[in-house]
Amino acid sequence: MNPDDLLKQPLTSVADDGFSERVMARLGAMERRRMLVAAAVIAAGVVSAFLLLPMQSIGAQLDIAIGQTASSTAVSLAAGAIVLTLFLEKQFSRL
Repeated sequence: MNPDDLLKQPLTSVADDGFSERVMARLGAMERRRMLVAAAVIAAGVVSAFLLLPMQSIGAQLDIAIGQTASSTAVSLAAGAIVLTLFLEKQFSRL
């Protein structure tokens, strides 16, 4: 018998008295807890940023930067190339 044929055969189940289900349940709970902690840390960071950072100054700087970027020929060409690429990709994916 070919070794590849042996590898294609399904393995027999092993009686583990529910061990696998308990481990998977614990892993799921750990993942949910990790995601909750990450969301709480991100939320705390966003709230503290809104409370502590000088938003008027940041807004003024963003206004200047966006105005300069919008009038840039290179940025306009790059944005056009990205839009054209996405359009053509969508058209050719239908074929």
